[in-house]
Amino acid sequence: MTSAAQRKLRPKPWEAAGFQNLLRACLSHDGADEGPVATFEESGCTHSRYGLRLTLPTGVQVYLQIVAGQPPDERRPAQGAPPLRQRSAPLPTTGSTALAAVELHLIDALTARQDPLVQAVTPLSSSNGSIPYGLRVAFHSGAYVFCYVALLVPAGWTRPLGGLFPELSHV
Repeated sequence: MTSAAQRKLRPKPWEAAGFQNLLRACLSHDGADEGPVATFEESGCTHSRYGLRLTLPTGVQVYLQIVAGQPPDERRPAQGAPPLRQRSAPLPTTGSTALAAVELHLIDALTARQDPLVQAVTPLSSSNGSIPYGLRVAFHSGAYVFCYVALLVPAGWTRPLGGLFPELSHV
């Protein structure tokens, strides 16, 4: 198979599978052990087809469901200026973690990449929508993807806390 054919088969970052790959790469940017990040499939989560399980430094597991929101508009350019880099404080290693801090951690990881396909990354907590935590990622092409905090499993627990799309502010 030619490299051009392989590029066509590779999922685009505005598709759920492609965004899953992009976010995983951003969260594993330092080349360290990928233990803290696993796909839903790898972690045995059957809630959704696409998503990542992020294990925080405190041991809390945050399940991030990935949903494609809108396909690209072929009339718009695919690339442009990347979003401004947004840095966040390190996640705490003890005690509780604010879900807004998890959002900022994800934004930091995505904007550090300086991807020319990505136009903006917005935390859902600032939009007062029906799903309280996660991200909306807009692409220059007009496409966008949502990354929802779907489940939270505290350190040492085997069951989620707060139900599906929890409204808890700290975990």
